[in-house]
Parts: sequence; structure tokens; C-alpha cells
Amino acid sequence: MLGVGVGALGVIVGAAALAVSWLGYRADRREYAVGLPVGGFADALALAVRDQWEAEARLRRLNDPYPLPVSWRPADASLVEPWPLLLQMANRYAPQNQWASRPEDLVGTDTEITDVFTHRVPGRRLLVLGEPGAGKTILLVVLLLGLLDRRSPGDPVPVIFPLASWNPVQSLESWMASRLTADYPALSQHPTEFGRRNTARALLDNRLILPILDGLDELAPASRSTALTAINAALPPGRPVILSSRSTEYAQALHPDTGVPQRLNGAAGLVLEPLTPGTVATYLRRDAGGEGTPAADRWNPVLDHMPQLPPLAIVLTTPLALFLARTIYNPRPDEAGPHLPDPVELCDTERFPDQTALRTYLLNAFIPAAYRPHALHPCRWTPARAEHVLRKVAQHLERRRHGTVDIAWWELRYALPAPVLTAITGAIVGLFTLMLSAAGRAITFYEAYHPGYRLLYDNWAVRWLFGFKRFPSSILNVLPLPYTNYGHPVEDWWLLFLDYPTRGVVSASAFIAFGFVVSVVARLRSRFVPARRLRWSFNSRALALSLFCSLLIGVLLAWRYGPLAVPWAIIGFFACTIVAGLTALPAHARSAATPAALLREDQRSFAQFLLVPVLVWSLLLGPGIALGNTAVNVSRLLGISVMFTGSGEGFWVGCVLGLALALNRTATGRFLLIRLYLVFRWRLPWNVMAFLDDAHRHRGVLRQVGSVYQFRHVDLQRHLLALEEPPPTLSAASAPPPSTDPPA
Repeated sequence: MLGVGVGALGVIVGAAALAVSWLGYRADRREYAVGLPVGGFADALALAVRDQWEAEARLRRLNDPYPLPVSWRPADASLVEPWPLLLQMANRYAPQNQWASRPEDLVGTDTEITDVFTHRVPGRRLLVLGEPGAGKTILLVVLLLGLLDRRSPGDPVPVIFPLASWNPVQSLESWMASRLTADYPALSQHPTEFGRRNTARALLDNRLILPILDGLDELAPASRSTALTAINAALPPGRPVILSSRSTEYAQALHPDTGVPQRLNGAAGLVLEPLTPGTVATYLRRDAGGEGTPAADRWNPVLDHMPQLPPLAIVLTTPLALFLARTIYNPRPDEAGPHLPDPVELCDTERFPDQTALRTYLLNAFIPAAYRPHALHPCRWTPARAEHVLRKVAQHLERRRHGTVDIAWWELRYALPAPVLTAITGAIVGLFTLMLSAAGRAITFYEAYHPGYRLLYDNWAVRWLFGFKRFPSSILNVLPLPYTNYGHPVEDWWLLFLDYPTRGVVSASAFIAFGFVVSVVARLRSRFVPARRLRWSFNSRALALSLFCSLLIGVLLAWRYGPLAVPWAIIGFFACTIVAGLTALPAHARSAATPAALLREDQRSFAQFLLVPVLVWSLLLGPGIALGNTAVNVSRLLGISVMFTGSGEGFWVGCVLGLALALNRTATGRFLLIRLYLVFRWRLPWNVMAFLDDAHRHRGVLRQVGSVYQFRHVDLQRHLLALEEPPPTLSAASAPPPSTDPPA
């Protein structure tokens, strides 16, 4: 008894020390967050944004061999406000003598965009228009990096927001806050001085974010006018903003089917100019090795015939087509074959009679060229397989994600209808429960044919195994099943698990049903988005669930075990309260999230969800049963052996709960299951993250925007979608619209 008391005291002291350490850690985090003003968060965000887009510009080869100069002219007067009205509105909110006195003063090239926006655009409200592939995103990246170079501490931070993932039904402020917390996890924390707001919302409310809204044309046609109205409401004149769109789509959005025409209030407009033939010739020759080299001379017939071939002249004067052409015909030294491809085929007017045919050919040839053999970065996938997978991804975005451009690994689960995936998850937990019960029956089998095993019951490890195998038997004992004698011959060992055919079927069904129900209950608080760390939070739902489980345990055990059901119910209540209160929250990080980083953090949370229930039930159930036995029958001593028996029973329960929580409350669980399906259905590589990362880093097919990937250009996504006929529509309901919640 003395040893038990000392052990219990040690457990209590250890738990208290752990609690004190945890509270101290949380206090330090709160003190740090409180001590950092909102301007400090803006400065930290500026560093993260700069690192993100400098790395992305490097991967997109925007500076290789040199930045492609993009020029612009003023937008048509019908698309923007009258200039006198613009000056009047701008001077009302921020009087400045440097505003341009006429639209023609906005003309410029390349890095001049930063000076144009900060000093010449009245009110710093700018509309950037251009044709498909004209270089709008390139210009926005140049502008963002230029603004960051000129930024002073405490100034607003320019952030690019891809509008394709926005549903205008949601307020623009809420969507931008969600996007910020998704791409920059540090902004999800809640310092006390911000009240109920997180840091992202506090930055927006304090006007410390300069929104760069990219791609109004990527929204559904019916929602573009609504989006303009929402942007004007959230960012009225006096608030700097930058909006980009294709020219035709923006002009159509100004005239909705119902209501009065809409436009971006108080904004000046620019239209990107096509590249000049001289710029194209210089760029292609320099990218091929320089003027006068044999590789550069391959382009001479193409460049000489450009004036006589309008389709060629029009297509090659867009930055997108120029990027495709250089990728196809100017391979790097580490990816070149014995012979360089000859671009003279682009002059074939029979194959390419118009712009559409030529542009389609370049898009068709791009992926095989991107996946050429590469000496520095060998590719594990053939061009044909890579193109097949990318087509499947494009189809998934269109048909399951309602045309979004974001490739989020945690949203691949929508490839299967939600009810099907839920049923599969429940079945896996049920089968795992059956396997645990089978392991317990194996111990029973060993015990039945090794009489000396029972002599070791004073051994703590044996007592633990006894508890592990006894719990599934306790579940079956609650059911009205006939008594079973375990005296089977050795050659009929399989009867040990089935006992009798009827009882075996019922037993197996009971274990599978038990696991399935646990999985369904674990799904109640699921969000299926990447988890970065765990937090315990007490709430009414967790309390109600714990009370229900406690009552259920007490009722089921009372008629079979009598008063011993009381300690089981009490311990069940506390254990369920601890487990049910587990939630997933974003971690504190001062850098832009990446898809790989999110997956690693979610995998860590997956492991924590597996382990916490095992530890909780193993540590609580053993002492609880021992204390309950002593309380019910004072003649029973508080023995260590009873504690180990209860710990074995708790381990069995914790394994089932841990797997159910890990599969249902992290994105990794569903990601593992959907990968198994997609490997066979899409021929997707098992290491899908390696495939996507390779397509981004080494092939230039994808780009990374915060925590998601996107196709290098929306035209590439649409082209891949058009290459195959749509498959038969599934009868199940499709997935919900793209999530506006942060992956946390």
C-alpha cells in the first residue's frame, strides 16, 4: 500500500508540474503576442511576402535571362472614371500635387509601374487590363516587389489575392482574412488586444494590407458584376487597391443583365500592350545563347517571317506564348538532347492557319517539353503519365471544385462523394477494432494451450496483456450471447475466434459496428483541413457527449457487473471529456505556408491524435478501475496488478479512439484514403506531393500561391480540361463550393 501511495503521489506531482509548465508556455506566448503591436505584425508579414514572391519569381524564371519588359497605355475612357472626377475624389482623401494631370501621363514600361502607382495614379486605385497571356500577373509581381522595396516600417503590406477562389456571396473582408490566415499561418493567432479578431482581421481593419486582387475574369460571368459591387463596398474611394482582369471580361462585367452598370469606383486604368517584334526577337535570341550563336540562329526564319504571318506575330507578342516557345525550343543545357528542336515549324501556315491553332499547338507541346529528361533534376514520370495526371487534376478542379484554380492537397478528398468516404473511414475503424479483438483472442488461445501462462499472472506485463484481451470479451459479455467454452482442440484453433458460427458472426459484427459508431462520433467536429497543432477546449458539445458516453457505459455494464459499472462510468466521463475537447488549431509561424509544410504539420497532428487517446485511457483507466474495485468492495486491496489490467483495457479503447480521431479530425487521414483511390483511378503517383512539387519547382507547369498550387496559367488549365471528353457524372452529390476557411 505504501508503494502504491508513493506512486500515486509521484503521478500527481508529475501531472502538476506538466500543467504548470504548459501554463507558463501559454503565458509566454500570450505575453509575446501582446507585446507585438499590429504594426509589428505588418512588418513581419512584409518579410514573408517578399520571401514568398522572390522565390516564386525565381522558380518562374521571370529574371532569366532578364525580366521581360511589359508596357502599358491608359485604359479606354468608357472603362474608368472621367479624369477630372478622379482627381477630385483623390484630392478629397489624400491631397497630392504629384497626381498625373491626364491619363497619358500613366504610360510606362516594366519597373516604372511602382512609380506610376505611388505618385501618378490618383488615389492609388488602379485597374490593370490585358488580353489573355499579356503579362498581367508578371506586372503585379513586379509592382508588389517594388512596393515592398519602398515600404517603410508600419506601412501597408501589398498582398496578392487570387480572386478565382472567392465566392462574392461571402464578404470581401472575410475572404481576404481567410486567405491571409491560409497563406500566412502567423496571422491566425488572437492577441488579447485585438479582442475576438485574429491578427489577419486586425491588419485589414487597421488598413495595413494593400489588396492586389488578381483575376476578376476568373470568376463566373454571372458573379463578376456582383464582385465589383462587393469590392466597391469593402474598398471605397480613399482605400488603395489594385484589380486585374482581362479586358473583354471586365467590359462585360460593367453591364450586368439586371441593374445599373458597375465599375471599380475611383480607379484609373491601364491596358497592357503587346510586346514589340524587336523585343521578342532580342529576348528569344538572348535566351538561346545570344546573337550570332548557332542556337540563336535557329530563330532567324521565324523572326524574319513574323511580319508576313499575322497569327505568328500576334501569338508570339504575348508573354505567355513567349514563355511556352522558349520552353519548347530553347531547352537548358541539362535537359537538351542530341539535337535542338527547330522552331521553323511555327511558320507552317497549313498546320497553323490562325491564332487558335498556333496557341493550341504551343500548349500541347509545353508539357512534353517540360518533362524532358533532366540531368540535374531527373523526372520519375514519363511525359505521357504526367500529362494524364495533370488532365485529371484539371478535371477535378472543374467538376468537383466548381472551376477553382487552387490545387489544395487536402481537397483531393472531393474526388469521392463525402458519404462514400465517410463510410470507408468508418469501415476502416471497424475493421481495426475487429483486428484488436482478434489480437485479444490470440492471447486467449495462447493461454488455453499453455497452462503455465496463468502462473505468471503476478507479472505486470502479463496482467497488462490480460486486460488488453479482457476488454473485447467485456463488450461481448454485454450482448445476450450464449456462453462459450474455450476447450477447442489445437487443430481447430480458428474456432477460438469464431466460437460458434452464429456467435462469431455476431461478435465480428458487434466489433465492426462499435468501430463504425466511434468513427461517426469522431467526425462531429471535423473540418478536414490541415491541422497545425492540438488544443483542448471545453465546450457544451464535448460535455454533452461525455455525459452521454458515461451514462451509456454505466447502463450497459450495470446489469452485468453491478456496482463496478460506477467507476467505469466515472473514468469514461473524464476520458471522454479530455478526448472530445481536442481540436486542431494553426501553429505560430512567421513565414508563408507551403503545401509541403502544411502536410508535415498535419501529419504531426495526425500522430498526436493517435497517441493522446492511447495515453489518456491507458493512464486513467487502470488507476480508476483499481480505485473503483476498492470502493465497491473494501476487502479488495488497491493492487498494482489491477492497475496494469485496467491499463491494458484502456490501451485497447485508446487505440480505437485514436485512429477514429486521427482519420476524422485531420486532413492527413482522408488524404491517405483518397490517395489509395486515386492511384488506381487516376494513375496518380503515390507520392502526390512530390509530383506537385516537381511540377512547380523543376517543370514550371505549376505555380505556388501560399499554401496551394495553381496551373502556371489559367489557359493551361482550361486547355488540359478540353483535351478529354467529360466522364459520366456520378450520381452522388458533388462537393461543396471551394472552402473559404483557412486550412487550420
